[in-house]
Amino acid sequence: MVTVSRVQAGQYSVSDGRIIFKQGSSWYVFNKAGSHEFGPVTTLNAAKQYVANGSVPVESHNLSSSYGRRQSKKEFNSYLATEAKNGNPEPLILWVVILCVVCLVVVVVRGY
Repeated sequence: MVTVSRVQAGQYSVSDGRIIFKQGSSWYVFNKAGSHEFGPVTTLNAAKQYVANGSVPVESHNLSSSYGRRQSKKEFNSYLATEAKNGNPEPLILWVVILCVVCLVVVVVRGY
């Protein structure tokens, strides 16, 4: 089990040598070599969960505000990236197929 300890404001050290770093309103995970491993994630708790078990939680946000919609999109994208990185590309493939079908329907309906 990994432990996370605070180094300074916006920077956390993980017991396996990784670093959790805040840039702007997003959190990033860097590996031992200092290169970008994962991110952006929306909260420190999500970054801690990623370093602990390799997955990112998808939480509910207030979609009536632009901030809530933006955070929801960030979490969804990080979920797709986590699943693909863990060897499960099915959610990403399904999302791409759905986007293609929606684009095809729009093209057919608009008559381009």
